Amino acid sequence: MANSDETREQIAAAAQAFRDAVESFNGDWEADAGSDGGEETWSARKVAEHTVGAVGFFAGVVATAMDARPAEKTGGEFAASADVIPALDASLEILNRVFRYVEDHDMVKPVERPESMDWDATIGAAMVRSGTHFTEHAATINERNS
Repeated sequence: MANSDETREQIAAAAQAFRDAVESFNGDWEADAGSDGGEETWSARKVAEHTVGAVGFFAGVVATAMDARPAEKTGGEFAASADVIPALDASLEILNRVFRYVEDHDMVKPVERPESMDWDATIGAAMVRSGTHFTEHAATINERNS
């Protein structure tokens, strides 16, 4: 596993990829992509709202594990792609406020997370997942772009 500094760098790169996907989006923001194997696939708007909203979750599980003050809720409704960036910036401030205090020895500390989540219940894994979450949804938004 990467150390805490490397993990923060990976998260920053993934968040930038998400920002780039949103900023370059010129497709139909509201159009659902139909179904994929029987499952609904979200519109770019739903993907962005989910992604920015999840930032508070990741910050929260790490803050709790670090015995820090709870992280603020992140997210909102984004009527247009331009609405995402200010909310993304605010959510990244919250995430960075929590994650900057994580040191290498903290990465193995346990976190509480829903059983349905398939990543290890550690601070390090929560941090890594926050980054891969940005990457996955940047790709999804890029797929919805025309």
